[in-house]
Amino acid sequence: MADAAALARLTRLVRMSLGFNLVLVLVNAGMFYFLLIFVVNEPVTVEGASLRTASDSELANDGDPRAEMKLFFKEKTQVLDRAARRHGTNPADVVPSASEIEAAVESRTMHSPESEIVLQKLKEGYDYYNLTWPVAVPNR
Repeated sequence: MADAAALARLTRLVRMSLGFNLVLVLVNAGMFYFLLIFVVNEPVTVEGASLRTASDSELANDGDPRAEMKLFFKEKTQVLDRAARRHGTNPADVVPSASEIEAAVESRTMHSPESEIVLQKLKEGYDYYNLTWPVAVPNR
C-alpha cells in the first residue's frame, strides 16, 4: 500500500512539473515573439551608419542623391554640434556652414570639391572630439 501511495504521489508531482514547465515554455515563447517584433521594427545603427527603410529616406525622383546627402550631412552636423556644445566650444568653429553644405548637396556627388570640403571639416571635428566617424558614407 505504501508503495502505491508513493507511486501515486510521484506520478502527481511529475504531472504538475510537466504542466508547470509547459506554462513556462509558452510564456517564454510569447515573450520571445514580442521581443522579436520590437527588435525587428527598430532602426539599426552601426557605428553611426543607420539602415533605413525606403519610406524613411526616400531619394528624390530619378535617383537624385540630394535628399540622401542632405540627410547625411544633417545627421553628422547635429552630432558634431552637440559634441561642441558639450565641450563648451563654439559649434561654428567645427561645423560646416549652411552655405558649404548647400553647395555640397547641390553638387549631387560626395566626390565633388564642395563635398570634400564639408567631409574634411566634419572628419576633423569628429577627430577633435574623439567621435567615431561612420563606416558608411553615401557613395554617390
